[in-house]
Amino acid sequence: MITGLNHLHSSFRYLVLLFIVLAVVDAIMGLSSGKSYKKSSKLFALFGLITSHIQLVVGLALYFMGAKGMNVIMNVEGFMKSSELRFYAIEHITMMIIAIVLVTIGYSKAKRIESSKKKYRTILIFYGIALVLIFAMIPWPFLRPFGSWM
Repeated sequence: MITGLNHLHSSFRYLVLLFIVLAVVDAIMGLSSGKSYKKSSKLFALFGLITSHIQLVVGLALYFMGAKGMNVIMNVEGFMKSSELRFYAIEHITMMIIAIVLVTIGYSKAKRIESSKKKYRTILIFYGIALVLIFAMIPWPFLRPFGSWM
């Protein structure tokens, strides 16, 4: 089961990134063109929100049931000295939760705003910051010496 969750979590990140990137790019285009907030804009933001929350649920299951999350905190003395153990046990989950909170706040704020320009700006700011955090905290195998979950 853990292996399946690992594969799902590692693969599903591309959907999350796709929709958040689409929402950010759409917000940039909407701000620069001055057009009204479209239904497709709302869908990009909504699918970014939904996929990020699904990814969070799978990630939390891995964190509490897998070997690299809560298990490390509870059973490995001095885990903070290891960059790999610290990354998975503390850094990755903390920053991803912050990113998902930003996506949630951005979507909720934009939903209540009347002005198209302000909606696009809100999505751009919140989703843009979340996107930077997500890219920084994904364990890319070509950037981190310890690779990914696999």
